[in-house]
Amino acid sequence: MRLPEGVRRYLIHLLERDAAERAQATAELDALAEAAKGHAARPLPDTLRGWLNDATGQMRWKRARPVAAKELADHLSDQYEAFLDEGMDEDAAAEATAREMGDAVETGTRLDRAWRPRPDWVMLGIVLLVAAVGKVAQYLLGLDSASQAPIRAETQVVIYLYGVACLLIGYFLDYTIFGRHCKLLYALWCVVGLLMLFGPLQKMISGSNFYLRQWVWFFPVLFAGVLYGQRGKGTAGIRNCLLSMIGLWFFTMSAPSTSALCVLTTVCCGLLFAAVWRGAFGKRTRGRLVLSLLPVLLIAAYAVYLFCSYAEAREQIYLFFNPFLDPSGNGWQGVMARSFMFGQPSEQGQGVMAMWWTDAVVDWLLMSTKIDFGWLVVLFLLGLEVLFLLWGFRLARRQTGLLARSVCMGVMLTFALQTALYVLQNFGFMLLSAYGLPLLSYGGNYLFQSMFLLGVLLSAQRTGRLESGLAPRVSRVSEVGK
Repeated sequence: MRLPEGVRRYLIHLLERDAAERAQATAELDALAEAAKGHAARPLPDTLRGWLNDATGQMRWKRARPVAAKELADHLSDQYEAFLDEGMDEDAAAEATAREMGDAVETGTRLDRAWRPRPDWVMLGIVLLVAAVGKVAQYLLGLDSASQAPIRAETQVVIYLYGVACLLIGYFLDYTIFGRHCKLLYALWCVVGLLMLFGPLQKMISGSNFYLRQWVWFFPVLFAGVLYGQRGKGTAGIRNCLLSMIGLWFFTMSAPSTSALCVLTTVCCGLLFAAVWRGAFGKRTRGRLVLSLLPVLLIAAYAVYLFCSYAEAREQIYLFFNPFLDPSGNGWQGVMARSFMFGQPSEQGQGVMAMWWTDAVVDWLLMSTKIDFGWLVVLFLLGLEVLFLLWGFRLARRQTGLLARSVCMGVMLTFALQTALYVLQNFGFMLLSAYGLPLLSYGGNYLFQSMFLLGVLLSAQRTGRLESGLAPRVSRVSEVGK
């Protein structure tokens, strides 16, 4: 009896689908079995576990023990399996493996020498030197125009020592705290910001919130932790990173500080763009790259809109390039700065006394230095600042872990943009107000903040290789035992 054509086709379809599913399952099982051959490993016997504990127990850097122990255990397991494959029994294979690796205490001592935090002494020396030169320069300029009182040497020494203390606090801080507790630290940052804005920590000077204007500059290291916590989450992770910047925008606009808003938004978007480019959020796509830069693009579009729609905005751009268009109005600061930098004052100190309307040491350090000591000293100070920035970026680029690299780049990009704004302002190009010249500008709070952030940078450099699992000095831990 012949089955109806429709039923026959349906049964053939079921048989073909079943055969395909069984073939696929068989292929998957074969692949898993083949992979398991290369990775299957028996638990290490007590002899080798004891050897491993004795070796890693010699390491004084406790944070490095798990990383070194894992690589060392992999080598022990490989050697142990090799002896078993040669026909040895388990006890003989374990003893042969221990002999092959050498004395546990001696191997551990070598590991201890290899696995040690390695500070960048050059960067540390540059930071201490530039900060010391800044204190000397401020003392020699001699006048705190905010209080109209002479700058005392002992005060500068005390501020410098407090700055060194802040550097050490950041240096010995475990930078991974920004990745492990990013939500808690972000919430704490917001709470303290609100206390500065509405609570007992509020301090208003000339219409701006004094403490809040400084507090917002800690955001890049927090953002590095947020970025690290959202890695691997694709577009949703990028979106969450951008949402975390809402707190930054709220506080910078409340301070208010337009320069902080622009600089920190640029820094954070730069970190996010770099992470997307390196694949930290999955496959790199054009849409994700554009999304990571969306705030910067919006700010740029808004600036273009203002330029096209408002004469005041166009005037500010024109005055940025040529303040002499309005020397007695909005361009008068730029005119004064250019006159003092490139003109010929009739007597020493004339520039500082003429700039009584603002803090000459805080906002115009380079201009004051040029008037009192000449261009050679100005170039010396700028040379130190450039050396500091170049070595800092060199250090940041060498970090391979996402968190360490983001922390270091966040700190250095912030300082680089602060330096650019400060130098432009002192040369009479005034679009955004400068916050300060890192390590050189007058002000204890600014020095403390800068030194702490540089301490965090050096902490990431000192222990950042643990994040990426890189072995120090030798390419394999197995070489330590030879």
